[in-house]
Amino acid sequence: MVAVGRILRPTVWFFTDRTQKKEGRTTLPSLKPTIEPKRSQPPGMEGLEQLAWLMDRAFQIPGTKIRVGLDALLGLLPVGGDFLTGIVQVGLVLVALKRYHVPKPVAARMAANVLLDTTLGSIPLLGDLFDVAFKANTRNIKLLQQVAEQRQRNEAVSSKSSILFLVGLAGVLLLALGLVFIGFVTVIAWLVKRL
Repeated sequence: MVAVGRILRPTVWFFTDRTQKKEGRTTLPSLKPTIEPKRSQPPGMEGLEQLAWLMDRAFQIPGTKIRVGLDALLGLLPVGGDFLTGIVQVGLVLVALKRYHVPKPVAARMAANVLLDTTLGSIPLLGDLFDVAFKANTRNIKLLQQVAEQRQRNEAVSSKSSILFLVGLAGVLLLALGLVFIGFVTVIAWLVKRL
């Protein structure tokens, strides 16, 4: 046991097999996640990948293969949790725009991922299940990695899939809006007949 402030803590932790020595004292090991990227990434993208990992996949639900992150956990807090995670997601999109100069259709798709995650994630319980399945940060990092890989190969960055996604999303939203309008007109017509 080592004294940390007034709290005694074990010297061997479940996530490490050694403690760190500093100025003759034993200190707690770093909790910084280590991620081995699957692909070569441009400099600086490791931090964004770690952020996406923390927000979407940091914890495994015991007894399952399902991974969740702070996005799903903070989403359990009514409205405020989704607002906080939305801020982090918007920050990731802004970094992609400013630092990596992603094409506008790709940035729009990233923003649509954030909007979907934040909007649907704010629905109690169902939104939390959506957060676990959708993982907007991981999707946005994959889009950013695709852009970076295309640029490394000196290829033109394709935004065709992003445009198709946005057109499909707009179609679904227009359909939903149309159904709401039809329902509204039906209710008004029914109320007028009752008078």
